[in-house]
Amino acid sequence: MNQPNRVVIVTGGAYGIGRASSRRFAEGGDAVVIVDRNVQRGNELQNELRSAGKPALFLSADVGDETAVIQIIKRAQSEWGRLDVLCNNAGIEINKSTEQFTSTDYNAMMDTNLRGAFLFSKYAYPLLREQNGTIINTASVQGIACETNTAVYAATKAGLLGLTRGMARDFAPRVRVNAVCPGATLTGMFDDFIAAQADPTAALGAMARNIPLGRLGLPEDIAKVIYFLASDDAAYITGTEIVVDGGLLAKLAL
Repeated sequence: MNQPNRVVIVTGGAYGIGRASSRRFAEGGDAVVIVDRNVQRGNELQNELRSAGKPALFLSADVGDETAVIQIIKRAQSEWGRLDVLCNNAGIEINKSTEQFTSTDYNAMMDTNLRGAFLFSKYAYPLLREQNGTIINTASVQGIACETNTAVYAATKAGLLGLTRGMARDFAPRVRVNAVCPGATLTGMFDDFIAAQADPTAALGAMARNIPLGRLGLPEDIAKVIYFLASDDAAYITGTEIVVDGGLLAKLAL
């Protein structure tokens, strides 16, 4: 097997935006370390990529587990001897009003959405520094403007934007750090939300009509921007976020 162009870790890499990103990096000739809690989906994606001749490794872990994070980064180094790109994509969403949130709900979201990105970035930095590498964090438009029942989720994503800016300063000039902010995107988390609606088809149509580009996003739409931010074409971009929402935040709702 040929040497990969780069070595990439994608957390939450077996589903939704993470899966699309793993595939996009593999298509570009990169070795991909897929980190995910879902063993079945992780193994399926690993086997899919390997059967296409792409170097891929699935590792099951909870991104909020510090010991597991350290072991994953060491495994990537032992497998390929380097690390070039870290995509902090793992995330969960629990939609409840603030007074209905439990401490368990809160801790689960903070551990996955924010603590996981911090831990992976902290321990990956020494390897990324050697390669003049890059970190891309998957935030959300909810970190900029909120819907109801998203207070804690929005807090984790706003925190991720702050972490992005701070790490961009801490890690400069050797490692670039940026974030993407997806809008309404057809991922598994979104599927669950739509399925809970009284009329899922009507709900999807109404949402699409509120987006200036007239449709919901696809995971591949976000993956393309993540891939761009990891490329040399983005060599002078750090400490910022790119909103990928079909114009949703550009629309003034009255």
